[in-house]
Order: sequence, then structure tokens, then C-alpha cells
Amino acid sequence: GRPARGLVNELFTLAEAVPRPLPDYPITYGAMRQLMAAKDEPEFVPMWAGVGVDRSRPMPAADLVATLVRELADSS
Repeated sequence: GRPARGLVNELFTLAEAVPRPLPDYPITYGAMRQLMAAKDEPEFVPMWAGVGVDRSRPMPAADLVATLVRELADSS
């Protein structure tokens, strides 16, 4: 497939250690899904991200929502 952005977690860290080139899309995706099912942990789920990923801020969801509400109110 094509390049994609993702939030770094253990899945992406492990993927960096795999020798290149990687197999094409359906094979790589199938292997990734097997790993996700075997581990059943968020660290092994791909978290795809868009072009604005550099603006992300690590925080609990409730804090993020409160921050976004406050920022929206401040910009009005």
C-alpha cells in the first residue's frame, strides 16, 4: 500500500524492527490483525492519524474535551 501516519505504540515499534521490504497490503494487514487478536491490548491496535497529528496532546479524554471546549470558547 501507501505510506500512512500512526500514533506510536508497541505495534509500530515492533513494525520498525521488521526487515524491509514488507509484504504488500493484504499479507501485512492479515499478520497485523492476528497480532492484534492475540494480544488484545491497545498497544497492539493501529491508531491511524491524519496530517494534524503533530497537534495532538497526550491527556485523559475528559481533560481533552474540557480543553477543546475552553479553546473553542476563547476563539469566539
